[in-house]
Amino acid sequence: MTVSKYLKRSRLFYGFINLAFNQYDSARVKSVGPDTAAAEWVVKNEGWVKGLGHTAWVKDFNGLSSCYGPRFKLTHIEAVNRDVTSGGCKHFDGLKHVKYLNLRDCVNIDDSGLRVICKNCWNSLKYLDIAGTSITIRGLELVTEFEALQTLKYDEKLTTNTQKHDDIIRRLMERDGTMKDIDVIK
Repeated sequence: MTVSKYLKRSRLFYGFINLAFNQYDSARVKSVGPDTAAAEWVVKNEGWVKGLGHTAWVKDFNGLSSCYGPRFKLTHIEAVNRDVTSGGCKHFDGLKHVKYLNLRDCVNIDDSGLRVICKNCWNSLKYLDIAGTSITIRGLELVTEFEALQTLKYDEKLTTNTQKHDDIIRRLMERDGTMKDIDVIK
């Protein structure tokens, strides 16, 4: 087998794995609740999670035992350079306590994924890092809907449409003083 055929098969196989790891399972959500199902999804994709009242990050499936039960509320998600996808963002459905979300360098996250996150975390999210994702200036505009947002980090590439970018930043800064930090990552 030639190297190029091997790479094509490897990418195809990897694509199936990525699809499987981001698959939303409504029966699982019904069984364990949205917060636990989302925690499982993040950890399955090698990310980290933290819940309300927990001080330590859960980084593997062995630590997920603390995430089971109706009282568990997912508050922090760290998924830097992981294979979470916009399709997998369906796991944000029902999450109402997420305060911290770091999706830096998750290239499979685009505007549609951010739309799902916004729909569910609009009044709880305080920290958002979307640098290195596939989010466009249209997606950046969705960020203005996060009412509690204090820190935003995003790519310099989103500043090319100066008029629209400046309008988004103005709207964020004119809010009731909650926005504290905006970082443009080069």
